[in-house]
Amino acid sequence: MKKRWFMKHLILIIGIISSILQACQLTEVDGYVGGSSIYFSIQRDTMTYSWGTVDSDIQERVLELPIYLFGEVKDYDRKIQVRTELCKTDSVRAVEGVDFRAITKEVILPANCEKTSLQITMLRTEALRKYNRILTVVIEESEEFDSEFNWRKDSDGNPYFIGHSMTIISNEDFPKPWWWRDENDFFGVWSFKKADLICTLCDVSRKEFISSNVIPDFKLKYYAKKVQRWLDEQEEPYLDENLEPMTMGPEAQ
Repeated sequence: MKKRWFMKHLILIIGIISSILQACQLTEVDGYVGGSSIYFSIQRDTMTYSWGTVDSDIQERVLELPIYLFGEVKDYDRKIQVRTELCKTDSVRAVEGVDFRAITKEVILPANCEKTSLQITMLRTEALRKYNRILTVVIEESEEFDSEFNWRKDSDGNPYFIGHSMTIISNEDFPKPWWWRDENDFFGVWSFKKADLICTLCDVSRKEFISSNVIPDFKLKYYAKKVQRWLDEQEEPYLDENLEPMTMGPEAQ
């Protein structure tokens, strides 16, 4: 009796261990059985890349875009084919060599890995102050990676495709600090151009400038007077975004 009980539980334990070992060979996707698929994200197909809190002297940065695996992990490197699609609208189209450096057409998924990344060097231009820049990267289907898992169904049973592309919207949105009212006593009327000049001349990081921390009034007054002094020293009026001569608030005069 004891022997039969022992054998029954031994078989059960072996079955559990076997299931665990088999699961370790696959990435954690509930209910997925099949080949290998790859994706950028299953939650979204668009992302924003903002330069708004990045100091103006930084002109390029590397965006690391994760690529994930559905399916079986292999013990050898695999190649992922990528292509770039440009926006059809001229005013917001990102241009290679101007808004981003050439994007590789091939990414390696290393052996025994479930994740890699596509590196995109983003470039900053003056045009971003007026218009966003948009580009899309697309993962190509190949012999190594099919699109089986990328097909889903919505609540009505209609099929849709996920994960194979990511649209990147680059902008220069510099948020207005919480303490800067409509007519600030130190800096006057808000403008992106004015805020950028203040940060540049006063060596203040944008992150510090817009943070939730309180900047003491004596510092704000010092910044305002310093910028107003610089404006007064220019041979030609330094124009604000409204094409009027830039000026600080009454406390800076």
